[in-house]
Amino acid sequence: MLTKLRQIAMMVNDLPEGIDLYGRILGMEPSRTGALPQFGLDNAVLPAGNGTFVELLAPTDDTSAGARFLQRRGEAPYLMIFETDQYDRLIPHLRDLGVRITGETEHAEPHNNGSRSAFIHPSSCNGAFLEIIEVTDPDNPWPAAGPDWQSSTHQPGTLQLRQMAVIVNDLDAAIAHWSRMFGLQPTRRFEISFTDLEIAVLPLTGGDTFIELAQPTSADSPSGRFLARYGEGLYLTIYEIADSLATDAYLQTQDIRFTTSRRTDNYVNLGFNSIWLHPATFKGAFTQLSQVLDAENPWPPAGDDWFRA
Repeated sequence: MLTKLRQIAMMVNDLPEGIDLYGRILGMEPSRTGALPQFGLDNAVLPAGNGTFVELLAPTDDTSAGARFLQRRGEAPYLMIFETDQYDRLIPHLRDLGVRITGETEHAEPHNNGSRSAFIHPSSCNGAFLEIIEVTDPDNPWPAAGPDWQSSTHQPGTLQLRQMAVIVNDLDAAIAHWSRMFGLQPTRRFEISFTDLEIAVLPLTGGDTFIELAQPTSADSPSGRFLARYGEGLYLTIYEIADSLATDAYLQTQDIRFTTSRRTDNYVNLGFNSIWLHPATFKGAFTQLSQVLDAENPWPPAGDDWFRA
């Protein structure tokens, strides 16, 4: 029922500073900037490749939900935005399950013509705030990015937003819950010893974006401490890139903390190389950049044969 993870929204203190950082590190440029007065926010939407986007949000109203989030959590991932082509089936289904829907909108603003959406409260989705959008504009597959994003010749440094990780207390319960809500099933489940995480990867129906549910296996680990401090919620944003060696070399010239799987002995031979950007120097967004090395499998983190289904 969810076809694609289209956009991830990041809450930041300073919008121009955030735009500059994402441009400098990931080569992204805004396709749209503007105001969202109904939410007390300014925003910028940055194409990440293959019809996926990053949205940067900065509060303009100290009493807004975004401002309260910043005061409580600091700069961090804020919202996952999914596309569906079964809106009239999905939203009643979620209501029947008791999922807390905080509002539905028929977008009438000029930049959002041709879509409707519903927001799902984090309390219903393992701490993750969600928006589900159905696009009805036949000429613009993602109106939120502006009217002209498809005509841009600029290429970001990422190939696309591929996967978002949600950290959870109980992996089995979370898998069952996301399956009930959205009909998603994991194609791979595995442990990563150096991060003390057990992970399940759930493909969306469009076949090119994924949800990762991740449970810490140790309290004395970065992920375990994150869960203890912040609770369940958005944890890691994963983009696909074309050349991890070139990206590694470039990042060494920038003022940013990062590490790579080539320096992590027990994270090899998985069909992809990865770089992790530390949230302390990337606006609170723990970020993974992964190059696919398998010529046949388009996304090895999802397993060996998920794409043959």
